Amino acid sequence: MHKSLHSFDVIIAGAGPAGSSAAIHLARKDLRVLLVEQKKFPRPKLCGEFISPECRRHFETLGVADAMTDSDPATITETVFYSSRGHHATIPSSWFGGPAALGLSRAVMDNNLLRRAQECGVTVIEGATITEPLTDKHAVRGVGLKLNGDEQQHTAPLTIDATGRARILTRKLNAHEPRSKAKLIAFKVHLRNTRVAPGACEIYFYPDGYGGLSSVEGDVSNLCFIISAAQVKRHH
Repeated sequence: MHKSLHSFDVIIAGAGPAGSSAAIHLARKDLRVLLVEQKKFPRPKLCGEFISPECRRHFETLGVADAMTDSDPATITETVFYSSRGHHATIPSSWFGGPAALGLSRAVMDNNLLRRAQECGVTVIEGATITEPLTDKHAVRGVGLKLNGDEQQHTAPLTIDATGRARILTRKLNAHEPRSKAKLIAFKVHLRNTRVAPGACEIYFYPDGYGGLSSVEGDVSNLCFIISAAQVKRHH
């Protein structure tokens, strides 16, 4: 195996919205940024895929507003909340900082952010597995990773774990910490020909969980719901 060593100002693990957004901001401050991602984009992601109106301001700041608009997102003007007994309440999207929310798949949204990061000069490595944090005197000084069978080491005075709930770097640093069992389990599927009302996101509440149905790009609806692990086991 070939080992290589590269130096950056900042290393970010995880190219989701948090990682890519941080990379864009830092690169625009003339910092040398490395963004490491386990998957190859575009890739699907478990998510409700509902983008609140206030996110438009963030997209404009990041320079990706046009890319998001060109991706043909669904326009969501209201959210309807349904109780388990069928009662409902409707909340207009305008209450949350803009005329409408957007429905856009994470595969498209995240890819737009990642490509914007590259445009800003961020070095992006996709399809890489982080093998270890590099430490010196109890401080993280970079990461070791494996890419296409090759081992690489990248150093930086600042390393950011933006891997979300996976906490890949954090867990490697605290390998002896006991892991808690998941109490909730989420599911997601893309569907065609659903009966969701145009411009609406529907949220359903039921014992031990809730779910949502709303449109995304391409005449597709996203159904995403979460339920207790105990209920999943009970219903096989």
